[in-house]
Amino acid sequence: MVMEQEDCQEWRPMRRVFGVVFYAENPPRGPIKLRLQVSGSGGLYWVESKNVISSDWEAGAVYDSQIQFD
Repeated sequence: MVMEQEDCQEWRPMRRVFGVVFYAENPPRGPIKLRLQVSGSGGLYWVESKNVISSDWEAGAVYDSQIQFD
């Protein structure tokens, strides 16, 4: 998974800790978008969150990326 600070246009990697918990070194301040790389029968592709996590996000809180898999 990667994240992007909305006004920077630079995707930064995140590391999966366990389950759906991810860690990012030096996380950006401000609104964040998420993008997840998925592997399927059609190969590798990126799925991007529809919503942006607001600038008042907090570490340890739970946020819904609205990324759904069928």
